[in-house]
Amino acid sequence: MKQFRRDSGPGNSQGGLEVLRAEVDRLGALINAPTADLVAFEPRDAAHPYVQVDADGTYHWLVVERGQVLQDRTTTSRDEILYWSFDATTYAMAGVWATHHPVEEQEFRVTLWERQFALLRALDPEWEQRRRREQAERLP
Repeated sequence: MKQFRRDSGPGNSQGGLEVLRAEVDRLGALINAPTADLVAFEPRDAAHPYVQVDADGTYHWLVVERGQVLQDRTTTSRDEILYWSFDATTYAMAGVWATHHPVEEQEFRVTLWERQFALLRALDPEWEQRRRREQAERLP
């Protein structure tokens, strides 16, 4: 069962951005995500993703390093921007967890993926399934 109310409408107002920020905080709390791993809403340090919203309601998922834009994905879907945010958050969390909880005779990346899938499932089982599909498409 998903842990949030889907809202695919744009966040083209300061209020819309505040709703998104509150939802990121709320979902982060459900999985005990460190604040530093949550998406930001203004540029932070190098290569840390952040979200901005245009006047027309388009969300921008931005990753900028040394003034160069490495990623600028766009969507008008709040669910999509939340998925992108928690895909990154859970990946970071899973990497730390896998480092401290190695599984004998299992590759680090498999341990990481299993933990990330579990974290995403806690937020929305559809997100877990989507991440599994994306991961399967990347494997040779």
